[in-house]
Amino acid sequence: MTRHGNAGESTFSTVRERYRQWADANPRPGSPSAIGFPEVSEGAVRLLALATALGLGTMLLALAVTSFVAARSWAEIDRGGPVVAYTLTAFFLAVAGAGCIVGTLNHLFNVLAKPPAHH
Repeated sequence: MTRHGNAGESTFSTVRERYRQWADANPRPGSPSAIGFPEVSEGAVRLLALATALGLGTMLLALAVTSFVAARSWAEIDRGGPVVAYTLTAFFLAVAGAGCIVGTLNHLFNVLAKPPAHH
């Protein structure tokens, strides 16, 4: 127990209320952001998306070819397990790479080229 009872609590609430009044009357100024984004045209954004998708798709296709080559090298020494694993991996990498390229081309030149749907 304190000697003063609830005197500390009442002091705290008055100080809190005075601070809230002061903070409402003196809002903080917005600080400038250290990160700036330049204005980029829509064509530049599409070109960057196309280059990124083609690069990623090509990389996935290169990994698929590497996996097919690894599967063939395992097949030469009669190891069935790794042949199946590398072949499946190569198949899914090839599907992912082709899907990346075709999906991006479809989106950029088919979906975005059409006017927006009216809902």
